Amino acid sequence: MRKTCGALLLAVIVAFPLGCGHPTQMVSMTINPTSAGVVGTAGGGQIQFIAYGKFINPSETREVTKQVTWQSLIPEVVTVDPNGLATSGRACGVAGLVATAHQALIGPVAADAVITATASFTVANPNVTGCPQSIPGI
Repeated sequence: MRKTCGALLLAVIVAFPLGCGHPTQMVSMTINPTSAGVVGTAGGGQIQFIAYGKFINPSETREVTKQVTWQSLIPEVVTVDPNGLATSGRACGVAGLVATAHQALIGPVAADAVITATASFTVANPNVTGCPQSIPGI
């Protein structure tokens, strides 16, 4: 009888994680690194970006890289795949990357609710006029 009660208690704890019965909800998101880039305009340089969501109920931060939608604001400078892998294009410049978490990941909130985070990607070329000469922070 004692084993059964212990197993039942464990099942109850697993079924109702800490959070007072409220569904988990993402409240903010960050991207790491916040900025990165490559030197040269030959294309194909890659950098992995990771998205982290901050949740409540329970309070925790966890990786959500593969659950968000990734977008490059200037695809000629950089493209980004669904896993956050950014690949430089043949144009130089600074482009924003946006990670967007939609309602399905965030939890039960308004249908149009989204959370976004941004990072920047620089393609620098010190030998080309009009290109950034270096990558910020490097």
